[in-house]
Amino acid sequence: MNIETKHIHKPRLENTQRLESLYKYLNYEISSSVLYFASWFVGMLLPLLFLLAIVFSPYMLYVLYLEEKKGWIITFVLLIILPAILTLIFFPMIIIVGLAPFYFYCFILRMEVRNWLQEKNARNELTLQKFKKENEKFELDDLGFFIHK
Repeated sequence: MNIETKHIHKPRLENTQRLESLYKYLNYEISSSVLYFASWFVGMLLPLLFLLAIVFSPYMLYVLYLEEKKGWIITFVLLIILPAILTLIFFPMIIIVGLAPFYFYCFILRMEVRNWLQEKNARNELTLQKFKKENEKFELDDLGFFIHK
């Protein structure tokens, strides 16, 4: 008997781990933006928020680079980095005020990352549905082979 074997390949799903991690960290950044506005009354929090922004920015830019979100990287440079450099050069005493655009950027990015995750999850679900449908077809073909023999 010559039985043809059918190779069923596992579906290739999009990796959402980096975006999920970024989304989780952005949730923490957003809650720290509340602290930012509260910190106008408590001056001790400003240096901490500034440090958190400096530490978090490279990771955020790394994930945006891996996800090929060039527009978001350019926006970050134009809205956050460039004004921070100019402020540092011309008004070094008010660099802390530059935190407001950073946390606003994080707030907007958080909403967009959620949309990206939903899109990737929807594409993954569609891929899985197609995979299951192909498997059912192969199983029915195999069942038909045994019934006819």
